[in-house]
Amino acid sequence: MTAKEAKELLSFHSCRNENVDDPRWENGFLGSLRPFKGRLDRRSLDEVIECLRALREETAFSEIDRTIVSDMANIIWLGKAWAGNELTNEQKIYLKTWIDIIEECWFWLLDAADDETAFLPYREYLEGKTLYGETVYLDGKRTFI
Repeated sequence: MTAKEAKELLSFHSCRNENVDDPRWENGFLGSLRPFKGRLDRRSLDEVIECLRALREETAFSEIDRTIVSDMANIIWLGKAWAGNELTNEQKIYLKTWIDIIEECWFWLLDAADDETAFLPYREYLEGKTLYGETVYLDGKRTFI
């Protein structure tokens, strides 16, 4: 994915792209929450992380493109704000974890961390660990999310 493609895709995930008729708007990270359609799609998390990887060099500049910063702020802030009553408790845990992962990756990229550090939260998630290696209990069962 090129930086240009990543910026465009990130704008859909943040619901900041003006092309609201494009299915990527409705099915993006935030678009899928408003209105909530009953399910979370992990592909949104994966795509946001893929965008961050593609924009890695852009975040190393002393002046970062304002649209990238705005898109990330929207995803993080509105993602938290829109985690409403329509979600089940399990879905809320997943969404909070995904937002925490995105937020920590973004933090480390802004701090000019190497890829190993910047994307550690996502890698740990894929390995069956939560953001900080904690275990979550759902319905009395030990579950890694």
